[in-house]
Amino acid sequence: MLCGICGQRMKSGKFVINTHSAARAYSSVSWYEGNNLVAETNTDKTTGFFCQNCGIIMGVFFGARQVGFTSDYSQNLDDNIDSLPKKICPDCGTKLDIDYPRCPECGYLF
Repeated sequence: MLCGICGQRMKSGKFVINTHSAARAYSSVSWYEGNNLVAETNTDKTTGFFCQNCGIIMGVFFGARQVGFTSDYSQNLDDNIDSLPKKICPDCGTKLDIDYPRCPECGYLF
């Protein structure tokens, strides 16, 4: 694998994540986009790469599960997505949801 910073060949070896804790701790590797957690894995050993020139360590983690979505999927959700179309009562002019069979103000039957 080539280093993305300097372009030199990286050394391959074992990539190990150590968890130092006296309690019942477990290790996990998480990937965030900004502040959003997107993927994580509980793998603590994998193939790793080290660039002697830049000091970069990279690990390749298989079996990660997606727990969130990247910004490619973010949308501006419409707050009115579940609102029904409106109709106007011909008798009193009240604006009401289209599924009302009777006007709640004047009792007009549609």
